[in-house]
Amino acid sequence: MTIKNQVNCANCGLDNICLPRGLSQSEINNISQVVRARKTLQRGDFIYREGDNFRGILAIKSGSAKLVANDSHGNEHILNILLPGELLGFDGLSEDKHSCAAIALETMSFCILPADNMEDVFKNVPSLTRELFRHTGEKMLEDKNQLVLSKRPADERLAYFLISLSERLKRRGFSSSEFKLSLTRQEIGNHLGLALETVSRLLKKFQDDELIVVQNRFIAIKNPIGLRNMLLPLE
Repeated sequence: MTIKNQVNCANCGLDNICLPRGLSQSEINNISQVVRARKTLQRGDFIYREGDNFRGILAIKSGSAKLVANDSHGNEHILNILLPGELLGFDGLSEDKHSCAAIALETMSFCILPADNMEDVFKNVPSLTRELFRHTGEKMLEDKNQLVLSKRPADERLAYFLISLSERLKRRGFSSSEFKLSLTRQEIGNHLGLALETVSRLLKKFQDDELIVVQNRFIAIKNPIGLRNMLLPLE
């Protein structure tokens, strides 16, 4: 992984998402001195591969990515989807090697807090440690929900996927009612454990029921309450 230019976190539009709120200028400078920007990647490019050495925590600046693992037969399983402002790389912390792969879903860029600098930054900016814990906790909750959801009916899985994506985009300052899916329908099915035909059929049904409007990969959520009413509590 080739790292390039130093960044200025204070001038980044995602600073209130990646970084804790209320940081002093000195704390932001401490972070900016070590955070580096990575060159732009294209769809299908690897951010890191399973087994790669852990090199730091990454924050997506633009675009999106997927975390994937391969089974013993070489089949890819999509574990998670990452959006702008979200962090990845935590899977490499335990053994200093990544246990899964991260792949760009579209043209994307990201920053990295190098592993060699993490201890010093956490010492100088303690609130950043708490923020990383918060991000980790959010991902653990999403993983738990995904596990519970895997035993639910197909329509509920897809409804939850769309609502969850909408809410995450809203928290990051993007439109929650209209967005482009960076995944193909095949990839959505892979992530949700559904066949391609099932995903296509349900998207059409949701559109016929006036819950959403589908135009190629663009989704407009017209009735979020209707989608939510399809969901049972994830307990």
